[in-house]
Amino acid sequence: MAASTATMGRRPGPRLASAARRVAGGFAVPLGSVVFAFLVGGLIVAVTGGNPFAAYQGLLCGGLGIACSTTTGENPALQISTTIVFFTPLLMTGIAVALPFRAGLFNIGAEGQLLAGSVACTIIGIKFSNLPAPILLPMVLLGGTLAGAIWAGVPGVLKATIGAHEVVTTIMLNYVAQWLVRYLIVGGPLQAANGFSASSPIGAGARLPLFLPNDPGLIIFGLPAGVYRVHTGLLIGLAALVIFAILLWRTSLGYEIRAVGQSPKAARYGGINVARTIIVTMLIAGAFSGLAGAIQIAGVDHNLTDKYFNDTTGFDAIAVALLGLGSAVGILFASILFGALHAGGSVMQADAGISSSLVQILQALILFSIAANFLRVLRLPAFGRRPSAPAPTAPAAALMTEAAKAPPGETT
Repeated sequence: MAASTATMGRRPGPRLASAARRVAGGFAVPLGSVVFAFLVGGLIVAVTGGNPFAAYQGLLCGGLGIACSTTTGENPALQISTTIVFFTPLLMTGIAVALPFRAGLFNIGAEGQLLAGSVACTIIGIKFSNLPAPILLPMVLLGGTLAGAIWAGVPGVLKATIGAHEVVTTIMLNYVAQWLVRYLIVGGPLQAANGFSASSPIGAGARLPLFLPNDPGLIIFGLPAGVYRVHTGLLIGLAALVIFAILLWRTSLGYEIRAVGQSPKAARYGGINVARTIIVTMLIAGAFSGLAGAIQIAGVDHNLTDKYFNDTTGFDAIAVALLGLGSAVGILFASILFGALHAGGSVMQADAGISSSLVQILQALILFSIAANFLRVLRLPAFGRRPSAPAPTAPAAALMTEAAKAPPGETT
C-alpha cells in the first residue's frame, strides 16, 4: 500500500515535464521563426549601410512604446494605441484564415471578405445615417458580417459541390472586391459630392465609440485624448477570439471541422457531412473577416477611401494564422507582433532613416521560415527527438480499426 502511494505521488512529475516539453515545443517554431527573421533582417540592414540597432530601436519605439529616444519626441502611449488600432482587424482576419486551415482549406480571400464587409458597412451607414446609434450601429456591424460570410460562402459552395479549389476562387474574389471598391468611390455611386477616391462619411450613429473622449481640453500622457484612436471594436475582436476557441474545441461543429481537416474520407466514414462542414466553415470565416472590415469603417476610417485599393490586412492575416499555428493564443500574440511592425515602420523610417519596407521583409522572412519548416529541420521542437506522429482523430481511428478487422483480400 505504501509502495502504491509512493508510486502515485511520483506520477505528476513526468506528466508535468512532458506537458512542459509539449508547450515549449509548440512555442519553439513561431519564436524561432521570428528570431530568424530579425537576425536576417538585421544582416540586410547592415549590408546595405544601415544601423540594425537603430532600426530595431525605432521598431520597438513605434510598435510597443519601448526604448523611445527623448530627442525624437515620440510618445510611447500614442505608439501603443496605434499598434492596438492595427492589431484589432488582424485579430479577426487571422481567425478567418485559421479556422479554414483547421478544416484543410486555404482561405486566401480574407482580404476580399474584409473589403466586402467594409463596403456593406459603408452603404448601410450612409443610406440610414439618420437612425440612432442603438439601431444603426448593430445594423452596420451585422451587414458587414453577412457580406463577408456571403463573399466567403461562394468559394465554399464551389469547393463542396464541384471541387473548385478554394485558393483560386478566393484569390479571384479578392480582385473582384478591390475593383468593386474602385468602382464605387471613383466616379461611382458612393463617391462623395465634393471628393475624389472617397465615399461620403457614415452617419454618427454608425460609429464605434472611442475609449477616450474626443475632447481637445482633456490631456492624457501629454497629448489630447482624441489622438488615441483605440475604439470599442477591440472588445469585439477579443470576444471573437474567445468565440473561435470555444467553437473549435468545445462544440460538435469544431470537432467536425478538425476531423475534416485531418482526413475528409475518415470524417465521411464517421458520419460527418463533409460538404456541409466545408460550406459552414467558409461562411463563419468570412463572417469574421467581414466583421473586421465593418469595424475598420465604424471605428477608424468612417468612410471608404483609396487606401483600401492597396490594403493588405487580409493578406497579413495569412502570416498571423501561420505564425499563431491556428490557435487562439498564438493568433493573439501574432496579431500583436504584426500590429507592432506596422505601427513601428513609419517611426523606424523617420528616426533611423531605414525604409519601412523592412517591415515587409521581416514578414516575408517569418513566413519563409515557417513554410520551410526551418526549425523542424534542425529538430528543435522536440529537443533533439523527432516529433511523433499525431494521434488519429476518432473517425480516422474507427476507419483504421475496421480496416484491421477486415478479412485478407477485403477492404472497407
